[in-house]
Amino acid sequence: MSEKILFVDDEPAILDGYRRLLRGEYEFDIALGPHLALEMLTKQSYAVVIADMRMPEMDGAQLLAKIAAEYPGAVRIMLTGNSDMQTAVRAVNEGAVFRFLTKPCDKELLRTTIQAALAQYRLSGLQQENLGTTAPPKTAKKKIADPALVEIEEKVKKILAVKSVSIRPPSTAGAIYVGKTIWDGPNYIVQSVAGTVAIAHPKNLLDQIPEIGDNVKIEYNAGNASVTNIGG
Repeated sequence: MSEKILFVDDEPAILDGYRRLLRGEYEFDIALGPHLALEMLTKQSYAVVIADMRMPEMDGAQLLAKIAAEYPGAVRIMLTGNSDMQTAVRAVNEGAVFRFLTKPCDKELLRTTIQAALAQYRLSGLQQENLGTTAPPKTAKKKIADPALVEIEEKVKKILAVKSVSIRPPSTAGAIYVGKTIWDGPNYIVQSVAGTVAIAHPKNLLDQIPEIGDNVKIEYNAGNASVTNIGG
């Protein structure tokens, strides 16, 4: 089964560098900019998408967020020259990225990250959803209310003092979430990740339980999650 990789950048020289570095090691395509990348994704399945953060019209976080929504089976990696924490938070929360790497990226680190991403792709089993050569038709999704999440949603509305909030379960196969913990319930820890979006993390999947108000990174891998306090 093909496990093709897509590199996305707005600089031809960077894309040529990837081509020289990884030729013969992986099957991959390159896209000069996010719009071409989205067009290519309608025609070809990709196991991994590696995108630069700084691109005109649509940045890497916006691109990976679109890919996460439309092609969830593709494992997403962000490359950027900006090591600022806010950029990292936005990338992992909006694009649900698997890894965040800063440029210039060490060759071996890039290779090992690609290997880890391909392993995650195989492990998730989501490749079965992306076997077609065209984008799957969009169908209306029936919303099923989880009573536990509905209860959490009401509590979080009061905490954030907002009329509406989106409480989501985590992607336990492989994802990273960065943000502040805002609620601690019997079975869930709720983490605010972007505006009125919050993630309800099942406590039984976490390697440790953070305190309310902690700014943490919660990283899922194969159904379990590690919790790291990042301060701030």
